[in-house]
Amino acid sequence: MKSIATAALLCLVAPTWAVAAPILAEDFESYTDTADLGGTWTLGDGTLDAGLGNPGQSLSHPGTGASFSAANINEFSFPGVYPGTGETLIFQADIYDDANSNNERNSAGLRAAAGANIIEMGHYNSPSHYAIRTVLFGAGSAGAWVAFPNLVDDLGAPIADETPVEGWHTYRAEITDSQVTFTLDLNGDGNINSTLVASITQNAAFEFDVVRLGGPSALGSANGGVHFDNVYLELVPEPASALLAVLGLVGFAARRR
Repeated sequence: MKSIATAALLCLVAPTWAVAAPILAEDFESYTDTADLGGTWTLGDGTLDAGLGNPGQSLSHPGTGASFSAANINEFSFPGVYPGTGETLIFQADIYDDANSNNERNSAGLRAAAGANIIEMGHYNSPSHYAIRTVLFGAGSAGAWVAFPNLVDDLGAPIADETPVEGWHTYRAEITDSQVTFTLDLNGDGNINSTLVASITQNAAFEFDVVRLGGPSALGSANGGVHFDNVYLELVPEPASALLAVLGLVGFAARRR
């Protein structure tokens, strides 16, 4: 029934809303071992973990390399993209919290290899611990880490600062030419536990061309590493970005459940 309903909905919207193919839709299921993973990703200390995924396999990053070393960087490169007027760049990743995240530095990052445009989301130790940052060489994006505000559990009860929640959490960034809307879905169950909107003025001369999993700006992590899964990147025109909640990530959503 699900496949029939999805196909029918695609037929209804296809003539009006053109949805581009994703730039990256990585669930780490196609790799046989770490060497195979290294054929697609430039790896630091990252390894393929066949025992802990969301579900299945994931990329494991120990976070133990020296700060500013290549050990803390796992990268996927692609032709540069930049959201123009009316476009939205969707970046999403699942990150596993082993309940030690309040003193970790591990993130899913989207950046320009040249170093100007940077978006990161994940675990940071100042402020602790679920946080984001934007470095876009524009107004309102000074590069400081900002904690997800007003974090609540799935029943709406506040979660105290620096309180880790064990499990797979979904981080999402919807990037336009004027702002980034970040959401955090604890346990990836469809309940948004916090939203943060950052106003930006991007430097369009530096297109996003790298996804980085591991240490933000190659930092080490005092309290260990994390696992990454279901990494997704797509540039879509409006209003197709609103449709992504129904269609764009339907494969990942089905696997997580």
